[in-house]
Amino acid sequence: MKLSVFFFVFALLILISVGVYLYFRIRPLFPEPGNWKGILAKVLFILTYSSFFVGFFLQMRGFHTLSFPFTYIGSWVLAAIFYLLLFFLTVDVVRLVNAVTFKADFLSFKYMHGDYKGWLFSLGVCGLTALVLTAGYFNAKFPVTKYLTYTTKKNISQNFRFVLVSDVHLGMINCNKFCEGLKDRINAENPDFVVIAGDFFDGDPYPVINSRVGEILKEIKTGCGIYAVNGNHEWIGDAYIADEFLEKHGVTVLRDSVAKLPFNCYIVGREDHSVSRGKLKRKSLDTLMQAVDQNAFSIVLDHQPPRHYEEEKNSGLDLELSGHTHAGAQLWPLFLLTRKLYENDYGEIKKGNSTFYTTSGYGTWGPPVRTSARPELVVIEVKKE
Repeated sequence: MKLSVFFFVFALLILISVGVYLYFRIRPLFPEPGNWKGILAKVLFILTYSSFFVGFFLQMRGFHTLSFPFTYIGSWVLAAIFYLLLFFLTVDVVRLVNAVTFKADFLSFKYMHGDYKGWLFSLGVCGLTALVLTAGYFNAKFPVTKYLTYTTKKNISQNFRFVLVSDVHLGMINCNKFCEGLKDRINAENPDFVVIAGDFFDGDPYPVINSRVGEILKEIKTGCGIYAVNGNHEWIGDAYIADEFLEKHGVTVLRDSVAKLPFNCYIVGREDHSVSRGKLKRKSLDTLMQAVDQNAFSIVLDHQPPRHYEEEKNSGLDLELSGHTHAGAQLWPLFLLTRKLYENDYGEIKKGNSTFYTTSGYGTWGPPVRTSARPELVVIEVKKE
């Protein structure tokens, strides 16, 4: 308990420090201090900066309608904070190097009223951030469809085709319209089945439960159904309520369980590592694979890609599908972090006779912005050799 309080206080101090730093970098764009306009600008800055956290707090307390404007504005603010911090730090590092080396005059300024160069740099960084966020918004708005084909010597009774979708993150920001578009794209592919590799919900399940998403799910047309596993965001919210909602609307949730399809294909659904939030422990892959005929084609769904492949190497699985990483944590250059954490943070990798694919995901967490990679719907065809 004491440790969690320490980390909360530490995180709060970092957030306050970042806020103070950014304020003193963009203050040349505010009205002159010392009058009502200057005071109002400071108050608006504080409210805007804290809007996401206010929205999150209200949402967790059940005030969904009240939380929406804070959550929506705050989601954009999160992305703006990230890039403003990145760009201003870059400028300040260059200024520091310049101060001890070249001493170029155009880099000698202060972020204060009356300093035209400081005002110009503040305006330039804010303008660049706005351009990046606008490009990222349109990038996120138009997912691509990716087609993969695998051949197998396994004893499948027919070729089959299915759709992989992950990290939809339905909630306060993306909901009915977003899910309608996903449904139309899936139906256009005429799949035998659909698999959802976790994070279908963005956290709190109630904005989705109170929407039209349930009816939209029932309109997805497949020959053999829809299968899903939990992601970390289901556990951030309430995985039990989320799973009950999906089951009620025609989705089979695999929680450390196995489903067999008619064409001699097994889907093995692993519980997410975050199951520990519910004081549970997920089963080993070896235990789950005992229910799988090794002559059949096996698909493993695991929301988070393996960090190491020891458990998977000798399991006999044919294809493992994951998401979680957003192909670089959604915002450039956070791929530097995901590539350190995961051997395969996006795309395909082979280990022995097994293939692993990590999708970039379909939706967005937090800001409806993607500057790292295109969102995708993945259509996979399995053919017998």
